[in-house]
Amino acid sequence: MGVSAGAAGEVPAAGQEVDLEAFCRREHPRLVGSVGLYLNDVSLAEEIAQEALLRACRAWPRVQQLESPGGWTHRVAMNLAVSAARSRRTRQRVDERLATYARRFAEHSDRTSAIAMRTAVASLPERQREALVLRYYADLSVADTAEAMGCPEGTVKTLTKRAVEALRDKGWEVEE
Repeated sequence: MGVSAGAAGEVPAAGQEVDLEAFCRREHPRLVGSVGLYLNDVSLAEEIAQEALLRACRAWPRVQQLESPGGWTHRVAMNLAVSAARSRRTRQRVDERLATYARRFAEHSDRTSAIAMRTAVASLPERQREALVLRYYADLSVADTAEAMGCPEGTVKTLTKRAVEALRDKGWEVEE
């Protein structure tokens, strides 16, 4: 698929055709090392390195002509790593909030109340239920809820207000 890059570790000059297989062999350990150091998770780093190299392979005719195909691939890998780190932080926040709510719920309610509340929430229209759960259970901001639901912030506010009103109409005390 092109001219060999030469000796192991040798980086070809800008615009010089590069052998894809040699490129992948050279870059994979570097990607795993860089991303692993950034994320402190070698297993995830290996997945990200593979994804970055897959993207490089898919775009190889264009990527090999870049001044630094390795730099491009590392940028892709770091973008994926940043996204993974952001997702991990979000999951940790949600898990912490869920644990807090679960503790509060267990401390301040009995099983009958829990079942009744779940039934009341389950009876809401789907979009109202989704907005209510994301806003108050997952503790997302209006903007984050709107992004998660794929709708404007005003829609989230309206759906949340209607959900709270419906629960109050059923006799539940709901704080906003």
